[in-house]
Amino acid sequence: MRVLSVLILFSLISTKAFAADGGPLLKGKLSVSEPSEVTIVYDYDGDNYVETVTTSPDGTFAIDCTLPVDAVEALVYVGGQPFGAYLKNGSTTVMNIDGRSVAFSGDNVAENKFINAYMQAFYPMNYKPSHDVPFVFADYLNKLNSERDKAKAFLPAISEPARSRYSAMTDSYYNQVLLMLLSMDNSDEHKAQAEAIIAGIDPNSDISRLTGTLNYWYNSSDIHRSMKGNTVRDYIINQFAAVDSVLTNEANKKSIWNSLGSMYMMVDRPSDDDVRDFLAAVEPQLSRAPKIREHLLKVYESMKPKVNNGDAVPTDPILIAPDGSKCKLSELLGKTVVYIDIWATWCGPCCREIPHMDKLVERFKGNDAITFVSISRDDNRQAWLKKLERDNPAWPQYIFDKASGDEFMNAMSISGIPRFLLIGKDGKFIAIDAARPSNADIDTILNDAISNK
Repeated sequence: MRVLSVLILFSLISTKAFAADGGPLLKGKLSVSEPSEVTIVYDYDGDNYVETVTTSPDGTFAIDCTLPVDAVEALVYVGGQPFGAYLKNGSTTVMNIDGRSVAFSGDNVAENKFINAYMQAFYPMNYKPSHDVPFVFADYLNKLNSERDKAKAFLPAISEPARSRYSAMTDSYYNQVLLMLLSMDNSDEHKAQAEAIIAGIDPNSDISRLTGTLNYWYNSSDIHRSMKGNTVRDYIINQFAAVDSVLTNEANKKSIWNSLGSMYMMVDRPSDDDVRDFLAAVEPQLSRAPKIREHLLKVYESMKPKVNNGDAVPTDPILIAPDGSKCKLSELLGKTVVYIDIWATWCGPCCREIPHMDKLVERFKGNDAITFVSISRDDNRQAWLKKLERDNPAWPQYIFDKASGDEFMNAMSISGIPRFLLIGKDGKFIAIDAARPSNADIDTILNDAISNK
């Protein structure tokens, strides 16, 4: 049994609380044609904090909140693209983003340049193989080494003691990504290298939590491998207690509890009574982690289906074609069975389904009883268009209008992609979570839908 790795990509500077004053913590401008979301995420004491704003029509944005500490290094999401920023109470970071490029001004420019390079250098999704970039260990290792060196080039401009701490964080985060790459290869040499790295991880170090190496320590630990349970719930309850007894760093305990609890909510799909009993069983731990309890309840609520098979499509999002023309989802329904692929260019599993989708569409070519549609979740329209130009798909492609797309995804309780939907000719769902194109039975499933079995 493996634990879901919740990779914490953030770090903090001190434990003294300050009140924000002056200008906003973060402001800037995106080169976008439509309002887009900017989200900051950071870790404080093992808890994750999230702030999201929507840009003005001209792309400008500002995020202002009081940090629970003097300063944090935050991961900044713009669409699927990761950036980094150093945020400090009483200071204003200014970042202007054009595609994947960012220019910093305002306060703490040296720190911002390093944190941005650091976040981008080790962002795990940048090292996920795809059908466009298959996995070759040496190539990915060269990329990792190059990105690490780029990040370290910004360190000399930062004063001590922050420089030494940032250097240690860089080495630890490098190891986290290296472990991910080593796990993709089954050679004895790489297994031995991974074991040596894991043996050197301090499970009570804040840096281990903040860079994600703590997850590798846990997955290889005697705690994870030795504890048993008759059910998933029993196993995870035992894990909560074992982690509590072995670790001394409370923040690191909370990080693992968060992963364990989230796995239970998502994998076991518990009932209300199950959740009540589970929370009661781990009360000795969660009584010291109220934000983790709050997060787990949100995960549970998010997993409850709001729409079921046989229901009508709950909202009617606006879809934008590559040429800029717009239509509503309802305009694509009611004539044939419709098989919808919800994906994004930054989603590795999504991209790995594209060759299978291409072959599936070809096999049903000329069958007027079914329509295939792909709808992207990208905020970066240019990245989407570039991907379409490269792949040249033979079926209709759209990108969600931001506001109505978010409304649709929320109404459908879709929190992860790729996601495939199968809708009947009557406009009602045959499958709210349909089989993927790579599924060996997909042709039979679609033919049954066409014949109304």
